[in-house]
Amino acid sequence: MSELELLRFCVGGALLLYASYVDVKTREISDAVWALMAAFGVAFLALDFSYGVLQPFQVLRSVLTASVLALLLLLLNFGGADAKALLAISVLLPSFPAFAASVPPLNVFVLSVLTNALILSLSTPLVLFFYNAFKGNFSPLMFLGYKVKVSELRAKKHIKLMHELRSFGGAGEGSGAVSGYELRYVWGGIEPSEGVLKLLERSGLSEAWVTPQMPFLVYLTVGFFIAAAYGDIVFNLLT
Repeated sequence: MSELELLRFCVGGALLLYASYVDVKTREISDAVWALMAAFGVAFLALDFSYGVLQPFQVLRSVLTASVLALLLLLLNFGGADAKALLAISVLLPSFPAFAASVPPLNVFVLSVLTNALILSLSTPLVLFFYNAFKGNFSPLMFLGYKVKVSELRAKKHIKLMHELRSFGGAGEGSGAVSGYELRYVWGGIEPSEGVLKLLERSGLSEAWVTPQMPFLVYLTVGFFIAAAYGDIVFNLLT
């Protein structure tokens, strides 16, 4: 049944890669992607049960775990696609494939996909730090974003400006004056609307700090591949 497990992995990986690409480009993913993944999962489960290689309890444990995790993601305001992806993965791969380098005691594949994704997302500030250090952009903001030329902002998608620009009325502590304007950091960033972009262009500011809006589904996709090949990052680090 190793060929069936490999086919499972290829189906899941291909659909997740496609969904991640669409999410980065459009921020809209059709539910058909998750329905297709779940349908493949049900077909594979039928084969598993007919050959007696998988116990129904393992499937139930996987789906229940994914349901709890999906609910937590929704309560934490993650995207609906992330929750649906977890549910579909739990049906497609209820347990770790045989070719995984290591398997944690619970053997719930979808749980490791999520924990791997969370670890990867937490590493993003370090990636930004090293990128900015290489560019010579040293600032407390170097853990949260990167610099972009104001003239190139219109071409950028799925970013937020880390500052807002106001008419200068006396620079307060922690702010900077730029050609008659006051530059202030905004927690969480602001959308680069047309009005904001025009104000930046008039200010004479050459560069602006932006923060990337990376979909969590991208981290889930990478976490999926890591779980299948390497296993659970946290479990392997602790053992």
